[in-house]
Amino acid sequence: MNRFCKFMPHMMAALIGAAMLVVPNQARAAFAVRITDSVTGPGGVTIMDNAAGDIDGRSGFMNVNYNDGAYSVIGTFSFTNAPGTASLGILDSNYSLNTFGSTGGAAKLEVSSTGFTAPSGNPLTFQSLLNGNGSGSGTLSAASSITSSQTLFDTTPGNTVSTGPFNINGSYSGSGNASYTLGTPYTITNVLTFNLSRDSTTTGDLQSTVAAPAPAGLVLALTGLPALGAWARRRRAAA
Repeated sequence: MNRFCKFMPHMMAALIGAAMLVVPNQARAAFAVRITDSVTGPGGVTIMDNAAGDIDGRSGFMNVNYNDGAYSVIGTFSFTNAPGTASLGILDSNYSLNTFGSTGGAAKLEVSSTGFTAPSGNPLTFQSLLNGNGSGSGTLSAASSITSSQTLFDTTPGNTVSTGPFNINGSYSGSGNASYTLGTPYTITNVLTFNLSRDSTTTGDLQSTVAAPAPAGLVLALTGLPALGAWARRRRAAA
């Protein structure tokens, strides 16, 4: 767990640095975090980018540390590169959860970013990647959603890649991808659903990415590789 925690800041810094090099100089769309547990009630608590509760003053970055009687910490450092670039759209959510001195129970952390206009062209490849570890007892599931809307926290069925549930005691990971045909602009939402017992903790990262379709010429070249390999093997055998 200690090795993972030491590695995460370096990985996040490299990811954010690379993405920021290619973010177009355009106004940011809506970006928000929503936290729901037994204390907040079903409506949850919503925190907007650069508003009260976000301790990172930069647009496109959110640093939130929330606590109440159910959870000592529900925290996230999240990043979006909306409106995206020609090759990549990304929403990355680093999270920290613990119930030291609190009751725990069923809860949800959602991070959502609207206004993606790139990559464009269909079909789009949407990928979700989760890595985490923890101690104590409890479960955690992850879901990444992409929708043709400008609605924060929209998780329209059929446009979601899900992983879990995972036991948080130790290391866990999951990934998935799918191809979608969507118009622009679109919204990406990361959802972590968890239920931790008292005196438990987990940290990790949920990353959702949208990749541009491969050029037609590249697809044709790749599909021809197996035949080319077989031809080369026959030539060597004949020699």
